[in-house]
Amino acid sequence: MASSTISFDQLAEQCQGEGLNPANAIRIAAELARSFGVHDDEVAIFQLESNQLKFIYPAKLANVGMIPLSHSSSVAARTANTRRAEIINNFAQQRHASVFEAVPIDSKTRGEHKPERSAMVIQKMMSVPVVGSTEVLGVIQLSRKGASQKSSGADFYPADLQKLVSAAAMLAKCFK
Repeated sequence: MASSTISFDQLAEQCQGEGLNPANAIRIAAELARSFGVHDDEVAIFQLESNQLKFIYPAKLANVGMIPLSHSSSVAARTANTRRAEIINNFAQQRHASVFEAVPIDSKTRGEHKPERSAMVIQKMMSVPVVGSTEVLGVIQLSRKGASQKSSGADFYPADLQKLVSAAAMLAKCFK
């Protein structure tokens, strides 16, 4: 765990000056995917702007729309509002905003064995707030996608969530 902690701290230091621009968001998403064993299309990074969560990564979703903090079925909005991290290992069965799942996202890490797009349902998710000194700056979500819970991979565990909370705390300086 120490090596990934150091890399998030180093990455945050490198990105701090330029902020959360598209190139830095790609670098952060790639490191999150590598560190947590998820694919690059299973990482979402939101930045809070005017009481709405804006997709920073994947960039393709930035054009689809923003999520108001008042959205009652959005996990990202709930995370920002409550400032609580959570694991949902039965996400597909939960009531949630699914409009963003309908947008096809290209993956560089899935390789030759890309499943059918219809099979790419979010099955499991971790959602953590990115908190600055006094306010929520954004949300980071990691997911596991697949046709079923079993095919999407291992459940997320409290140790994974704690590691993501730590990474988000280090990356907060990029969100300013």
